[in-house]
Order: sequence, then structure tokens, then C-alpha cells
Amino acid sequence: MNFILWILVGVVGALIAGWIISPLVGIPTINQDVFSLPALLVSLLGAIVLLGVVNLVRRGRIR
Repeated sequence: MNFILWILVGVVGALIAGWIISPLVGIPTINQDVFSLPALLVSLLGAIVLLGVVNLVRRGRIR
């Protein structure tokens, strides 16, 4: 069950990054049917950040 939770958190982080970061830097999101390396990096960054935040909240510390 933990594995599914981490996947869902990663997807949500990528979506949030697409909504917040992409307009700020002028990169189209993957959700707009534009697959590019910058769009992938924005989604990856959002997923990593949200996974780190969830890890901090659940464990109380960074591994």
C-alpha cells in the first residue's frame, strides 16, 4: 500500500508543478500535449519536492 501512496504523491506533485511552475518560466506542461525535456524536468522537480515534504511530515526528519 505504501508503494501506491508514493506513486499518487508523485503524480500530484507533478501536476502541482505543472500548474504553478510552468506558467512562471513559460514552459508548456505535459498536460497540454507538449512533451519536451523542460516540461519533464518541471514535473520531476514537483514530484521530488512533494515527496520530500510528505517524507518530512510522516517521519519528522530527512533520511
